[in-house]
Amino acid sequence: MKFLNFLPATRLNQLQLLDIALILAFLPLIFLLKMPMLIYLFLALVFIYKQKNSKLVIYSFMLLGIFAIALSFFAEYNFSSFSRLLVFISLLISVLSYAVSLQRLTREINIYLLLSPAMLMILSFFFYNSIEMLFYALFTLFTFTFLLLYHKMQSSLKNTLRINSLLYLFALPIVILLFLVFPRISYKNASYGFKGEAAKRTGHDGTMYIDAKSLLVPSSKLVMEVSFKKNVPAQSFLYFRGSTLYIDKGDQWIATERKTISYPKVRNALNIVEYNIKLYPHQKRWLYMLDLPLGLIKDASIDKDYITLSKRPLMDIYQYNGRSALNYLSVKEPLKSLNIALKVDINRDPKIYNQLKNTIDINAKDEIKAQKLLDFFKQKDLSYSLKPEPIDLSHPIDSFLLDSKVGYCVHFASSFASSARLLGIPSRIVTGYKADRSNAINNYLLVRESDAHAWVELYLENKGWVRFEPTATATRIIAPQNRDLSNSYTQAYLKTSTVSDILKQININYLYTRYLINNWILQYDRNKQVRLVKKLLSDSIFLLKFLIAILAIVLISAGLFFFFQKSSCNDAYLCEMQVLLKLLKKEGFVKNSTQTMSDFLSSIDNSKQAYKILKEINDLYHRGRYAKSNSNTLAMLKTKINEFKKSL
Repeated sequence: MKFLNFLPATRLNQLQLLDIALILAFLPLIFLLKMPMLIYLFLALVFIYKQKNSKLVIYSFMLLGIFAIALSFFAEYNFSSFSRLLVFISLLISVLSYAVSLQRLTREINIYLLLSPAMLMILSFFFYNSIEMLFYALFTLFTFTFLLLYHKMQSSLKNTLRINSLLYLFALPIVILLFLVFPRISYKNASYGFKGEAAKRTGHDGTMYIDAKSLLVPSSKLVMEVSFKKNVPAQSFLYFRGSTLYIDKGDQWIATERKTISYPKVRNALNIVEYNIKLYPHQKRWLYMLDLPLGLIKDASIDKDYITLSKRPLMDIYQYNGRSALNYLSVKEPLKSLNIALKVDINRDPKIYNQLKNTIDINAKDEIKAQKLLDFFKQKDLSYSLKPEPIDLSHPIDSFLLDSKVGYCVHFASSFASSARLLGIPSRIVTGYKADRSNAINNYLLVRESDAHAWVELYLENKGWVRFEPTATATRIIAPQNRDLSNSYTQAYLKTSTVSDILKQININYLYTRYLINNWILQYDRNKQVRLVKKLLSDSIFLLKFLIAILAIVLISAGLFFFFQKSSCNDAYLCEMQVLLKLLKKEGFVKNSTQTMSDFLSSIDNSKQAYKILKEINDLYHRGRYAKSNSNTLAMLKTKINEFKKSL
């Protein structure tokens, strides 16, 4: 504990200890205060550390505080604003800050001032519902108890820290048990505060442009975190469905009017997976599901193209469970409903149209034509790049396949879908996210903005809608110079260092740990508690694992408890004498704090045979500690103390 040596040698008084607690409690909340209140707190802080404050100063701060609060919320005084949690909490924090500052200026300690740090920390934890706040709250709580013990025990900093650690280690198993079994109260639609992670995500907007507005989001910002019930599926199955586009307008593809269905229908659903998605707010209605969803989500609907939509735009983090079939046959559709998927302007791209007619038999089966079309794209020697040159929107397919030959998923998907229609194959474009399995750990998968993707579905006889990946027909990938402007396609071709790979893995492990903590601590509600109890009662193997885990926590806590219980000892001779003092205490001889070791040992009556060895021990102790004799003295002292112990 040498790190405590930098602390002041003089003891801190109760007010100073309370100030430390208040500062720690205030830190997360200052970001919610407006400038007038921040100025007020700064001025109050200056006067607090003056030796004395007159009544005039205190009354002046009373008026100044009211003025600062009024000025801070002048623009917020209307009925609509006060309905917002942010304004309410900010006002509450301002009033609490005002009250604490005035009380602290009086330099008098009362019950309100003593409870203020705890009240402010509860408010912070309520408002900042995040992993970072959880760890900060634990640190602050540990500090609060440390300051309380330091004041009450009047002990050294080192000893106080040791006792505080012992208390937490002793309480750990009890806290975990109470956390798991203590009854929970469920609040419907409860969503407290704002999250630092709740900024709007982009990368998918229900429209696919092929001009300068085309789908390109190289950001590594998280879109969703997916936890699978079992293992993460193979890379070829990690398509998260967002929207389905039918209408080709030249520079963009758009969706048709959505027809809601009562339940998603598929044929031959195989390889079924279950998962939970934590979706970050994107201010749209899409709820991304692994292709192809089999069930409905509460408070959401699904259309005939298997697109899931929430009732309202997502303004907060949203979690939901999903169930999907990785292998399936979609339901058959009548030709009349496929007409919109066949609409194409055969005069817009005459060069490609002529090449397709001369290369592929239009009268062949659609499945054969689809495979020939993939081969056709591969023969065009296309390149994948996130920074392609603009294409000619008046002839987009001709321009991409014959002239520029460079693009990314939107260009490949648009050209492939239109080419399929030129061959008489119904087609549509699906946009969403194609996750990268390198961002997975155990059953946990990260999906980032850079995973935004577009692919094509063709309607084939007897198979229904079938996914095709035209982007995979690229013969080469042009990696960007800037690593930040990359995605899962280009990252494999970037030169990476061992350090960057290690940092990436550390980041994934951190996010995975954070996800587990968020799910099982911050969001541990009554439903999860009931599921846990049911699993314990029905699954004997899980019950055994649970009991072993609890036992392990108890043993680890006990081990650490006894480890920290031993006082640190910098003097080897004094350590050995502590053993002797404990033995003598059992015999009824207790050393007074004012006594020297020599006086204490000499005061013990040597009439008893066992006590006669104390004179030799006393001599060895003083010779070894003060006369700095040879190293054998310590060993001899230890031997004599053991002899004394055996003689009792």
